[in-house]
Amino acid sequence: MKLTKALAGALLSVTMLSGVSFAATPQDTLVIADAIDDIITLDPAEVGEVGGIMAAKQIYQPLVTFNVKNPTEIYGVLAESWEVSEDGKTFTFKMSPNAKFASGNPVTAHDAEFSLHRVIKMASRSAFLLTQFGFTVDNIEERINATDDATLVLQIEQPYAESFVLYALSSYVGGIVDSKLVLEHEVDGDMGNGWLKQENTAGSGPFVLSKWTPKQSILLTRNENFWQDRPGMERVFFQHVPESAAQRLLLEKGDIDIANKLGPDDYTSISSNAEVKTLDGTSGVIYYLGLNVRNEALSKPDFVKAMKYLVDYDGIASTIGQGTIEVHQTLVPEGFLGSLDYNPYSLDIEKAKELIASSGVTTPVTLETVVWNVPPYTDFAQAAQATMAQAGINLDLQVVDGQQWLERYRSSDLDIWVGLWGPDYPDPHSNAKAFAVNSDDAPDGSSSLADRFGWDAGDLSPRAMAALRENDTETRKQMYEEIQTEHTDTSPFLYMFQEVRRVAVRSNVEGLILGLTLSDDRYWEVTKD
Repeated sequence: MKLTKALAGALLSVTMLSGVSFAATPQDTLVIADAIDDIITLDPAEVGEVGGIMAAKQIYQPLVTFNVKNPTEIYGVLAESWEVSEDGKTFTFKMSPNAKFASGNPVTAHDAEFSLHRVIKMASRSAFLLTQFGFTVDNIEERINATDDATLVLQIEQPYAESFVLYALSSYVGGIVDSKLVLEHEVDGDMGNGWLKQENTAGSGPFVLSKWTPKQSILLTRNENFWQDRPGMERVFFQHVPESAAQRLLLEKGDIDIANKLGPDDYTSISSNAEVKTLDGTSGVIYYLGLNVRNEALSKPDFVKAMKYLVDYDGIASTIGQGTIEVHQTLVPEGFLGSLDYNPYSLDIEKAKELIASSGVTTPVTLETVVWNVPPYTDFAQAAQATMAQAGINLDLQVVDGQQWLERYRSSDLDIWVGLWGPDYPDPHSNAKAFAVNSDDAPDGSSSLADRFGWDAGDLSPRAMAALRENDTETRKQMYEEIQTEHTDTSPFLYMFQEVRRVAVRSNVEGLILGLTLSDDRYWEVTKD
């Protein structure tokens, strides 16, 4: 079934929550319902939101990537091979001679050089993924350079585990852009950022951007110049549908192919429907409450610890989660190096009251709590609100859309953030850097979640950096285990759950690869029977 421009326009303008739905999805179009109102940009040098990364990963390709079912298996994408110097500081990549951009331009080492320089020079909030290796605006020209069209050389400041460097390059900021095309649209030295923030892309991936309506939808179309195996779908269409019940109804009617945000009750409802199925995968996503210690009450360690006894973890997991989450109270996800079975907290109102009394904080206390207006965040927040109220802690739930949720979090304009963290790559440092390393100890001086919530991590910060530099795997594992127990007990991060990845799809959908986070799902091998 050919999707005409008129039909594409209808798909983009429809408001699915109003009761109007799509016609049955075309055979060559994959329609995905998700919460995508957090997206600010699709430029790979600055993208950082879950929805934006999810779309950008279909458009741009990195030098290397990994097998999501076995992350230790790292393989080349735009780079066909690489070598690492004996001192571990110089990485030399050989580019694939067959790779080309959607424009038809060849992908060269000069494009890779330009793209990685661009991340550093734009200094977006995502740049830390590269600046952590000692790259700066002042040294980038000599540290990352193409010696010819086929050869890219990276020189990092100090040696790290080889896999860690490659994982960082596989992340969303490692997406390589068509330098010739981007520079044709440069305005006032912005390196094409203004152009890429609109409905334009310059990647070598399986899809290109056709239309983006913020907070509503994204339409990707097949890259007809794609240099690898031809994608199974001609189009991938993301529609903003935050409500689980609405997603389920659309999935059962055949109006969408994939429901990315179904809640447990809706999974139960579809279990007997032969026209839909569920896919399970490994997820590194952790749900947590971030407590801003700039608030006087939250600056008291005993008060923070009391709050950790005021969440009914098991109750939420069994009644709200119903198999979609597991209790997890440490910073490293299960399945990663150094992950630890350490869940010391459970609902204990009396113990919490004792700790509040010893903290010197007088209750009742009201705390501004910012919540994304989609499940499971609203469900978690309401459950925590009910139990914390029993000890005189009143959570003032401020339920907002995805962009406001992120803006409040990034500006530290809140007392509590009900949020999630998905690792940028499958290495424990992705989480340790976020939750335990202060800017003073970061090689590039970049701030972290610890800084964002106003917390001095003390000696945990240099210890986390030491674990990163440890090359002996067993020793490194033990270092992360020791860091985690202290961090769980002393930090202002109230870890609650790890996601059990599950997606609902129509029964005729095949080939979907679920990433370690939703933002790394891979749609280019999807077909419909």
